[in-house]
Amino acid sequence: MSDYHESTFRRIIRSHSVRYPLMRSTDLYKLIYQAAMGSAHRVQSINSARELFKEEISSVKSGPVEPVVDIVAHDGSISRINIRPYLQAGFSPEKLIGMFVRTANEFTGSTIKLELYCWWILRMKADDLLSTNIQDIDQYLTEMAESGYPAVHHSSVYRDAYSPSYRVIASIFISELDIIT
Repeated sequence: MSDYHESTFRRIIRSHSVRYPLMRSTDLYKLIYQAAMGSAHRVQSINSARELFKEEISSVKSGPVEPVVDIVAHDGSISRINIRPYLQAGFSPEKLIGMFVRTANEFTGSTIKLELYCWWILRMKADDLLSTNIQDIDQYLTEMAESGYPAVHHSSVYRDAYSPSYRVIASIFISELDIIT
């Protein structure tokens, strides 16, 4: 991978570090995991996904100022669609859930890309570019690798501070959501 790709990745990580200064190693790993693996689980039923989404919408709490579309993969292939600004802009919940289900069922994640992201994170730490909240990232990434790179939940600190509410979608679907980026 070129320096350009790594610098794009670093910009994404720095952007999230500024927006979410209480981010922990778990939250950083979740970000790079989703960037490499997508949502990483198949959706068996669009109806159950729709019902869970409706429940989430009805209980969405306030949170930080976020973009509607948050590209999280260095190559632009995966994005988080932040629910609060998405709904505030009047976009269709039904379209978003459809794109989430398609991504979950059609996107193939890459462990190789995840390992590259882990390497780039370690280089950022060596360059002293990570916040003090995530200085244990090298140990955390080792544990995740030894566990086979599992999906994880956000830290309680992150959940309490930011009330994360988003859907991970393949960026190719953004045009189908009628979002102008």
